[in-house]
Amino acid sequence: MDPDSNNPTAQPVRRSFRERWWGVSKIILGIDVGTTYSSVGFTYAYRDAELMLHRVDKWPGQQYPRGKVPSVVWYNIEGEAMSFGAEALAPEIRYDAEDNGWQLAKHFKLHLHPPSLRSKHKITIEELPFSVSLKQIYSDFFGYLLRCTKKFFEERIVDGQTIWKNYSSSMVIVITHPNGWGTREEAFLRSAVVSAGFVTPNQAPSQVRFVTEAEALVHFCFLHTNLGGVLQPGMDFAVCDDGGSTVNTSLYSVVSTQPVLRLAEKRASAYVQASTVFVDAALERFLRNAFTATGIDEEDAEEYIRSGVKDFGDLAKRGFTDETTDLLIQIGSGRFNNPSIRVRRGRMTISGSIIKGFLDTCIKDITASVDQQINGFSVRHILLTGELSNIPYFRRVFQNRYESRGYQVAFVDDYLSPTIIADGAILWSSRATIISRCLRLSWGIETLVALSDDDPDHRDRKIKSSASGQTVIPGRWHCLVRKGLVVAEDFVVRVPVSLDVPPSPAELGKFKLDLYNYSGDDKPVWMRDKQGVLLPKFCIAVGIYVPLDSLCGTVRPRVAWDGILQCQLNFDICMRFGGTELVAYIEWKKQGNVRTGPCTLVPIMNEA
Repeated sequence: MDPDSNNPTAQPVRRSFRERWWGVSKIILGIDVGTTYSSVGFTYAYRDAELMLHRVDKWPGQQYPRGKVPSVVWYNIEGEAMSFGAEALAPEIRYDAEDNGWQLAKHFKLHLHPPSLRSKHKITIEELPFSVSLKQIYSDFFGYLLRCTKKFFEERIVDGQTIWKNYSSSMVIVITHPNGWGTREEAFLRSAVVSAGFVTPNQAPSQVRFVTEAEALVHFCFLHTNLGGVLQPGMDFAVCDDGGSTVNTSLYSVVSTQPVLRLAEKRASAYVQASTVFVDAALERFLRNAFTATGIDEEDAEEYIRSGVKDFGDLAKRGFTDETTDLLIQIGSGRFNNPSIRVRRGRMTISGSIIKGFLDTCIKDITASVDQQINGFSVRHILLTGELSNIPYFRRVFQNRYESRGYQVAFVDDYLSPTIIADGAILWSSRATIISRCLRLSWGIETLVALSDDDPDHRDRKIKSSASGQTVIPGRWHCLVRKGLVVAEDFVVRVPVSLDVPPSPAELGKFKLDLYNYSGDDKPVWMRDKQGVLLPKFCIAVGIYVPLDSLCGTVRPRVAWDGILQCQLNFDICMRFGGTELVAYIEWKKQGNVRTGPCTLVPIMNEA
C-alpha cells in the first residue's frame, strides 16, 4: 500500500505470462518509441515452454543497466546519423557535435502526430536537423534499437546467436503508439522498420503490428501487478499516462477477467501537452535567467545549466515533496561556489515554491483533462503511470483531488515504469483482448448526387456525366462510421459496388475505393467546396485496391441504358474499424455461397 493512502499502488507480482506456448517457435519484440525515452522488450516463444519477458537494459553509453534509452540522434551536415541514445548525450560526443556542427534530433515523435491532433491539442514541435526527413530519423532510430536488441538477445539468451539467426527473419515486431494515431501513422512506422532492414516489404504487413500505448499499459498492469485482483467485470476505469511530452487519458470498461482480460473502450482518449518534458524546460529557463545575471563565462554557464537540467530530470525532482522544502540540484564540481545564485560546493538550492510552480502548471492541465474524460461515467479506479507519477508532490496532489471524490488512484512504481509499455505490447500480442474501441475520426467515402436545378446548394458546383449518362455532382460526403462511436472489433461495414464490364473481358484489372477521414464533430453534407477542393477537417486516408480478376466467374449479363449488352460485377468491400488497424476484404456471392477475398490497403502519406 502507498504510505500516503489507503488506495492500492501497482506493486510487482512475480509472474511470467502464466501460460505455456504451444505455437511455432518465434521471437516477439515490443518497441515503445517515446518522445523523450524509448524501450524494447522481447520474448522467445518455443513449444511447451513458459513465456518469459526480457527487457533490453544494456544500451551503449549507459554505465548501469537501465530499461530505457533517450530518443535522440545526432546528425552531421550531410544528414548522416552519427550517434544515438545515451551515448549521444555523453560529454565527449557533445564536444564532437559542437566542433563539427552536428544537430540533434529530439522529440521527433511529435512530428508524426496527426495534423488534427496537433491542432486540437496545440502540440508544438521543433525543427528537424538539416532538413533530414522524419522517415529517415525513424528508420535510423529503429535500426539502432534493433541492432542493440540483437546484441542483447545473443548475449542473454542461451544459444542466442543461433536462435536469432534462425528466427529473426520471421520475428513479430509490435510497436506501440498513442491512441489518436491510425492508418497513416502505422503505415509510416511500418515503412520505417522496412527501411531499417529488419523486415522485407512483403513480410511487413504480417510481422509488424501495432497496439496503443494505453492498451499495452493495461495488459502489463493486469498481469504483473495486483490490479488484476482489483478490476472486476462491469467496472469502468481510467488510465492516465505521462508519455514524455503528452499526457494521455483513456477510459475502459471491464467486460470479463477470465479466462483472459477483455476490455471495451468507452470514449476517445484525451491528450494534453503538460508532461515532464515541460517541467524540465521550466527548470532550464529558470537556470538560464539565474546565470545571466552572474557574469559567468557563457560556455561555463552552459555546462552548469546542462548538468543541472540532467540532475533535475534524472533524480532531484523525484525527491520533491512540497513547497516548504528547498530542492538541491548538482550543477558543477564541489569547488564551484556562487552565493548570489545559492550555489555551494557545486549544488544549487532552489526554493520549493518555485519547483511547485513548475509542477502546478502541468497538474492544472492534466486534472482538467482527466475530469473531462471521466465526467458522466461511473469510474472507480484511475491508474497513473509515467515520470510525473514518480514525483511525491504530484502523487499527493493528484491522489488527494480524486480520493476526495470517491475514486481510487493506483500508481505504477518507478522500477516498473521504464519498459512497461514495451512489455505490455508483448503481452497484448499473445492475448489481444480489447473487444471494442472508440473511433477518433469519422470515416467515409465521396459519392455522386444527381444534379437538381431546384437545389440552391447545387448551383455553381462542378458537374460530370455518370456511366449511365446522368448529370451528377461529385463531392458529397457519405459517412460510414462516425467519430465517437464505440465499435466492436468484429463490427463490419459494407460498401456495395456494382461495375459495368464488357462481355468476356481479357482481364478486369483493379478497382480503387478512396477512404476519407473527417475530424470534426458535426454531420457535414459535402466534403468538397464548389471548386472541388477538400473542405477543412477532411483528409484522404487510404486507398483500397480490389483485384477484380478473381471475380470473373460472377459477371452477370444485362442490357445497358443505350441498348448495348453489358455485364455487371457485384461485390461488397467490407471494413472493420474496431481493431488496432483498419482491416478490409471483399465479399461476393457465387452459386448462392458467400465468398471472401483479399484487397490491398495503401495509406496516403500526405503529411509525413
